[in-house]
Amino acid sequence: MPASLERVAANAYRAIFVDLDRVAAKLAEALPADASVLDIGGGDGELLNRLFALRPDLRVTMVDVAGSVGRFLRPQFQARVALVPSTTIQDHLRSLSRKYDAAIVVDVMHHVAPEQREDFLRAVANALLPGAPLLVKDVEPGHYRATLGFLADKYISGDRGVMLIGSAQVAEMAQRLLPDSAPTELGLLTTDRPNYLVRMRVPQGAMPCSH
Repeated sequence: MPASLERVAANAYRAIFVDLDRVAAKLAEALPADASVLDIGGGDGELLNRLFALRPDLRVTMVDVAGSVGRFLRPQFQARVALVPSTTIQDHLRSLSRKYDAAIVVDVMHHVAPEQREDFLRAVANALLPGAPLLVKDVEPGHYRATLGFLADKYISGDRGVMLIGSAQVAEMAQRLLPDSAPTELGLLTTDRPNYLVRMRVPQGAMPCSH
């Protein structure tokens, strides 16, 4: 399939589950000025296309365990993005020379095994400067679109271990791991249910890794 048609098909499929324009608008409001942003699980880059259109001051590093990342980034935005495929956040953290001003984690948490989620969130926090916002977008269980997305992930994408995580669970994890992080859902749940966006603030000092 030609890349242009693949992009159209991918966007039509994704629109069943999420409105990327609304997600981008909420992220654009929440990210600090002139930020260097860590994007975990950025996928094909369609969300960044929308975010850059709203926030031309941002620079982004896309870190993804997938071998292909950012393939739909528009040419005018590619110079503002560093692509780091086939890499976990833990591996990226080991080679990090400068911490980021913010992080976005979009539709990743429900792919992380429950017993690994705390270590994952801790690693993302450790990649950020003190006081930086960490923004987690995911899907609230209990809605028909959430169920459709869960089934698509499990039987079409092939992630048999997928498990949804609610915004209250993300907030509770943040409060436990990141004291004074003040987790807050930024209103995406109201405008594009069941999608939510939780913002937390990274405290002073790195979070110790568990063993």
